[in-house]
Amino acid sequence: MRKLSIVLVAASALSVLLLAPGVALANFGIHGGYTMDTHTCAGCHRAHTAASSITWTNAANEQRSALLLSASDELYEFCFTCHGSAAAGAATNVYDGVYEASEYGTLGDDLNSGAFNEDVVGNNHHTYDGTAETAWGGDDEIVMTCGSCHDVHGSSNYRLLKDVVNGVDVGGYVETADGDFLPDPYVISNEPGYPEDGWLLHDAGAAQIAAYEPNYTTPMYATAPDNDPEKGISAWCAACHTRYHGTGPTQYDALDGFGDVMRYPHPVNVPLSNYLGARALNISNLTLPVAQEFGTWTAAAGPNDWLDCLTCHQSHGSDKQMGGFASVADATDPEPDTGDGSVPPGSKNAFLRLDNRGVCEACHNK
Repeated sequence: MRKLSIVLVAASALSVLLLAPGVALANFGIHGGYTMDTHTCAGCHRAHTAASSITWTNAANEQRSALLLSASDELYEFCFTCHGSAAAGAATNVYDGVYEASEYGTLGDDLNSGAFNEDVVGNNHHTYDGTAETAWGGDDEIVMTCGSCHDVHGSSNYRLLKDVVNGVDVGGYVETADGDFLPDPYVISNEPGYPEDGWLLHDAGAAQIAAYEPNYTTPMYATAPDNDPEKGISAWCAACHTRYHGTGPTQYDALDGFGDVMRYPHPVNVPLSNYLGARALNISNLTLPVAQEFGTWTAAAGPNDWLDCLTCHQSHGSDKQMGGFASVADATDPEPDTGDGSVPPGSKNAFLRLDNRGVCEACHNK
C-alpha cells in the first residue's frame, strides 16, 4: 500500500482545494488559468515559509524548492491529497483509477488512465514514488514521479502532459514574427471544446475554457495535430521508450535471452488501413480505443483511425492478467505459465488493456 504520511494542509488553504467534483480541469481550475487577483496559489504554496522539501528542476537542471504548503517530502503524497482514495479535492481518483463524479464522465467508472493502487493492479503500474524504473525500449532507468509526466500548471498538451520529457521536446510554444507565442502540442483530444492547436497558458479566453468538456471515462483520443506521425501520444511516450516509435528495426539487447540482435517494433501512429493481411482487420466491434482525426470522434472505429500507444496500453496501470504464453520465464524457450504474469524482460503486464494478448486478437481476429 502507498505511504500514508499524508500532506498536512491548513484548513484555510484546504477550503480552496475542496472544490465541487469536476471543477478542477486539466490546464484550468486549481491547476491554471488564474486571474491577476487569484487566491488559488495559496492553496498549495507559501512564498517564504514552505515546510515541504519537494523540489522542481529549472531550465539549467538545478533543483529548486517547490514552496509547497505541506509536510510531505514526496510529490506523489502531495498529488494524492486531491487525487487519492479519500481525497475530496478532485473527482479523478488516480490512485484507485476511479472517476468519482458524473459531470465529466460516468460516476464510478474506471479512469481512462488506469490505476496506481497495488491492491487493484499489483505491481502493474508506472512507478510514481520517486524510485527508478526501466523504460523498456529505452537505454536508461528513469526516476519516476507524477511530475515526470505531468506539469501541474499546464502545458500545450492534453491532460497536463509535459512539453519536455526526459530531456526531449514533446510539445511547447513557438514564437511568431510579432513576438507572440503559440502552442505546438504533440498530444490533443477529441473531447468537446478541446482546442486543436493546444492550450495557450494563462491567456486562454473565457469562452474557450467554458467550451471544454473533458471526459475521464470515455477515451476520446485524437490523432496528432495535422496528422503528423512524428507527433501524437506515441511520439510523446517515445521520449523515454525511445525505440518504440518511428525508428524501424534497431539492434539492442532487450534482456530477453536473445542478446544484442535486431528488434522489430509494431507500427504506431499509423491508420488501421495500413494492415494488408489476407483478410480485413476485425474493427466492427473493436473494444480498444483508437485515435480519430480531430473533430470526428465516434464510438465505432474506422479504417482511417490511428493505432497508437493508448490503443493497447493504459498510462498509469492495468489490472489485466497474463497467463499461458503471455507469462513465460525464458523467451528463448517459452513454456506457458512459467513466468510471473509477464514476458521477459519485464515483470509487469505491460499495462495492457485486455487479458493475455486480447489486444492482438481484437484487431487481427486469428
